[in-house]
Amino acid sequence: VESERQAASSSSMYRDFTGGGHADAGHWNDPPTIVFKAQNQPAKKKTAYTESETSSFVNVDGAVTPSATTIAAGTPSVDIPEKREEQVVVLTRTLREAVESVQLESATAMVRRMAEDTIKRLVVLDERLPELDDELVRKVCAIAMLIDKGLLTEAADAHRNLMQAGHEAELKWLVGIKRVIELRQKAAT
Repeated sequence: VESERQAASSSSMYRDFTGGGHADAGHWNDPPTIVFKAQNQPAKKKTAYTESETSSFVNVDGAVTPSATTIAAGTPSVDIPEKREEQVVVLTRTLREAVESVQLESATAMVRRMAEDTIKRLVVLDERLPELDDELVRKVCAIAMLIDKGLLTEAADAHRNLMQAGHEAELKWLVGIKRVIELRQKAAT
């Protein structure tokens, strides 16, 4: 009889979930009190970096130079055309020729799909080129010229630096350039 009264009282207590008091203490679905308990502790303050910690990303002049985006000292230079129009012609021609140089007839199905996807991504680049700023076009032209010279490791490094520079809106065609580098690497092996 006692268990029936407990069952009846608990079912009546949790019958209506729209009003207040429907989840009184002891309900099976109560959040843990330890996690949600209010705490009157002050917020932790950030500690200042020590001189040895900052030496890796601050140069002598005090300018911040993140190591992941710096250009390697041994990277070979390429002769980038001065005018934007010439840069656009060079980069589009070079990237298209790099994809077309892959022997698709004898390639595996995966390489063929990769080449088709790369071509679609380069079409997006062609559409976006008029809207891109001059500095970005110059960097992409440099990557294309490195690919053309067969300096694929340097092109991959330059591409990585470009990706880390924060061009989130351009990711679709930037991935296409990465695929061009990968296709050339596969063709070289």
